[in-house]
Amino acid sequence: MIKLKIVMLILLAEFWGVAGQIFYKKSVNSIETPNLRDIKSYVKFLKSVLAAPATWIGFSFITVGFLVWFLVLAQADLSLAFPIDSMQYVLTLVAAHIFLGEKVNRLKLTGTILVMGGILLVAIS
Repeated sequence: MIKLKIVMLILLAEFWGVAGQIFYKKSVNSIETPNLRDIKSYVKFLKSVLAAPATWIGFSFITVGFLVWFLVLAQADLSLAFPIDSMQYVLTLVAAHIFLGEKVNRLKLTGTILVMGGILLVAIS
């Protein structure tokens, strides 16, 4: 039963982390991409990113996920928690498809299924 609680906490931390990444991506998608040859455009880009509300929403979500992760680490072996933390790859793929309209091809899907298989093996060990 304790393992289920830990897995649920890990998934909660992952949810917050993935939500934060989605907001980060929405934030940078709304800003002009910097010219790779000009340092001034990088500075302008970073200022724009830091001024975007979605950046701060993402930061807040990731902070909550980070705090939940501390709860996980206080209760679980790192050798269990960290591999299950790889669920973030799976959740990010799904969230990017749903919220950002990113395409999921067979190769991405196959890789995701393999990651899920590895997570399952670690979780049941």
